Amino acid sequence: MPTTVLPSNIKEGNLCLNGPWQFRQYGDKAWLAAQVPGCNFSDLLNNHQINDPFHRNEESQLQWIEKHDWEYRKLFNVNETMLAASALELVFAGLDTYCDVYLNGVLILQSNNMFVGHKISCKQWLNLGENTLHIIFRSPINEVMPIFRENGFTYPAENDNSAERLSVFTRKAPYHYGWDWGPRFVTSGIWRSVSLEVVNHISIADVYVQQESLSADLAQLNFQISLTGAQQFTGTIHIECLNVNGLSQRIESQQMDITVKDNNQSLNIPLVVENPNLWWPNGLGDAFLYQFKVSLFAKQQCLDTKELAIGLRTIEVINEQDEFGESFYLKVNGQPTFMKGANYIPSDSFLDRVSNVKYQQIFDDAVAANMNMLRVWGGGIYENDEFYQLADQHGILIWQDFMFACSLYPADDDFLNTVANEVEYNVKRLRNHACIALWCGNNETEMGIEFWQWPTTFNYSDELYQKLKQDYAKLFKTVLPELVEQFDPERFYFSSSPIGYWETKEDDNRGDNHYWGVWHGEEPFSEFKQRVPRFMSEFGFQSFPIMDSVKKYSIEEDWHIDSAVMKSHQKHPRGNSLIRQYMKDEYQDPKDFESFLYLSQVQQALGLKIAFEAHRSAMPFCMGTLYWQFNDCWPVASWSGIDYYGRWKALHYQAQRCFKSIAVFVEEAVNESDDALMVNVVCDQRESQTLMLTEQLLTLDGQLLWAQQDVIATKPLASEVYSSKSIDNLLAGANKNDVVFVTYLHNINSQGEQGSLISEAFHYFSATKELNLVNASLTVDKSVGDNQIKLFLLADNLMRQVYVSIEGIDGNFSDNFFDLLPHQTKEISIDIADKTEQEVALLLEKIRIVSIVDTYQK
Repeated sequence: MPTTVLPSNIKEGNLCLNGPWQFRQYGDKAWLAAQVPGCNFSDLLNNHQINDPFHRNEESQLQWIEKHDWEYRKLFNVNETMLAASALELVFAGLDTYCDVYLNGVLILQSNNMFVGHKISCKQWLNLGENTLHIIFRSPINEVMPIFRENGFTYPAENDNSAERLSVFTRKAPYHYGWDWGPRFVTSGIWRSVSLEVVNHISIADVYVQQESLSADLAQLNFQISLTGAQQFTGTIHIECLNVNGLSQRIESQQMDITVKDNNQSLNIPLVVENPNLWWPNGLGDAFLYQFKVSLFAKQQCLDTKELAIGLRTIEVINEQDEFGESFYLKVNGQPTFMKGANYIPSDSFLDRVSNVKYQQIFDDAVAANMNMLRVWGGGIYENDEFYQLADQHGILIWQDFMFACSLYPADDDFLNTVANEVEYNVKRLRNHACIALWCGNNETEMGIEFWQWPTTFNYSDELYQKLKQDYAKLFKTVLPELVEQFDPERFYFSSSPIGYWETKEDDNRGDNHYWGVWHGEEPFSEFKQRVPRFMSEFGFQSFPIMDSVKKYSIEEDWHIDSAVMKSHQKHPRGNSLIRQYMKDEYQDPKDFESFLYLSQVQQALGLKIAFEAHRSAMPFCMGTLYWQFNDCWPVASWSGIDYYGRWKALHYQAQRCFKSIAVFVEEAVNESDDALMVNVVCDQRESQTLMLTEQLLTLDGQLLWAQQDVIATKPLASEVYSSKSIDNLLAGANKNDVVFVTYLHNINSQGEQGSLISEAFHYFSATKELNLVNASLTVDKSVGDNQIKLFLLADNLMRQVYVSIEGIDGNFSDNFFDLLPHQTKEISIDIADKTEQEVALLLEKIRIVSIVDTYQK
């Protein structure tokens, strides 16, 4: 039988089998062109057999695809040099999902798990010259339908957009079956790389770098090296640090003579790093990585090598009883660290579209927004290696769910064995990454058991429901933790997120929390101040993509909120009504569809601003804020901060401001009987800084009514109120609808004067719809240079939530959706690389600027 092992990089001398293939619906006569990696939807689209699945309401026209079988084939040549090797292996990094693999007519592999890669020794079936690789993918729907019918009940996979809810039986990305932000496209195909690889008679199967101890003076590592292939072998293992010349400390290379007597032997080789450079999350220090190379030699000949990028750090998840209840926070290198970030879903419904360039943009965007953590949510995939490599390099910690979400699951032996292979494969693949912070068994299933009335909804008998809960415990409280303990004992595992449930207010004191009182519970945004948990791992609010994005997937007749097309790109049953309902409380009715889109983003951003500030201000009681969600898998109304086309919504800009390492926040006292206005400074940095704090009360046309300036010292890794004053005394009779309170934090330069701006905050004393905003006179100066367009904006009256766009540019401005104070110049820029002088001149004529006033009915 073929063994399930880690995928290897395609090295020189091996044969890459990616690129052109052929495919067809099973039973058809004609073969069509295909691309690997890919999927049947992408290949059908590229052959003009279907329309763009994301355009308008095409999704509903393409559900037939999931019910058919599909086959792929590749003709390739093998030369004498390859056939002379002691062994050859076909390496499949990802097959989606139920398939039979034939090499020259011989069945060599049967696969049933999208999340597992395979290596198959195949030399005996290869021919000199032409060979045929043929893969038949069976319908994921037809494959498990007999199991569903035999069971006689439906599992509670409520986001599976079908009557039978078959997704629970198949180890495949759950979001492919639909979600309340995603379409149903149940794909099949070769979704990761394929190669034919030369295998020496002995090779390195795996290297696991165990961090035995770490201090400022010394790191003691153990390289656990697994060898495979030969039963009798004498040679040498060599470990060297490739970037040692750039380091201040000396790292001695390690070499060990070895004698192998058994196949699949493991060796342990210690290595010491003196005065180690530590790996830190973004914002706290460098994400330093040591580049190690492990080589296997026989008589001076190198038989195999593995290269690893290793970050030296300690990560502890502190989840224990304390004076408040039950803590949940991370210590990085012994330092309690506030987590700032979002929940990440797959970046496309069709995973072949998620390129390394796209991955790079994800982490550029995360770093730009001052994030230090992304949660890889359990309804998607275990991401490609490149994702975790980039997370290592950028200092973004990864909360890694196993791929289970919002449902109960089977626990028969076949299913558990399949899951065990999946867990072993992915834990081994990812455990060397510095970014991996923890393992979580599933998303929200324990909350579902407690609150979602599954027995009533699905008519379960008491006996059946007890059995389903026992199956749950077997999978998530026995099988998964035992496997994590076996293969990655250094990391924290817990069975289900959240630990505390938002339906019970007392649970704000217990573990992590998914607070959905705002949105699902229809509670006001102000509840974010009242409901602050120990760690907020999910919360959010929907918005639409901006008009430039909506135009990409719709036509003019679709441009109203209740059109069939807009409804098909809104997967939450109450989504549109909730957005409108909340909007009425804070904003005037938008005058048209485009204004509604813009205002939905403003509402989302300013609503979550309340949450960001409440969470960070409550440090150390609360030690994390991960909003739902970072991105989209298709163009849709959703909770994302970045839309499918990569455009930052107002939310991502707001996160950028609120997640700064040092940030100033303004808050009115939660107690309505107290009229205090408080200025709070939060600091994630490990050392105190001396800064200038400026406070001003301005009229909306720029008249200064009151001001105060103080020199303050920040408190490291803490939140502290630096100013508190009576609102009545501050206003001194001024109309609340005519004023804005502004605070600034500036550096202090070497002359003791005000330096660069660090953070600013604006506070209004009335709802936006009550402010006496007017149409401001706006001046826009433009300059071009260094591959950028720079704009300088100056207005005579305050402009709320200024949004600047340029038709024809898909990038993001350095700042957007900002409040522009009167008589103060605001500079923003956008990259224009690869644009000609003539193209830039045309772009400068297409600048469009919108603010809140522009949405008002005339």
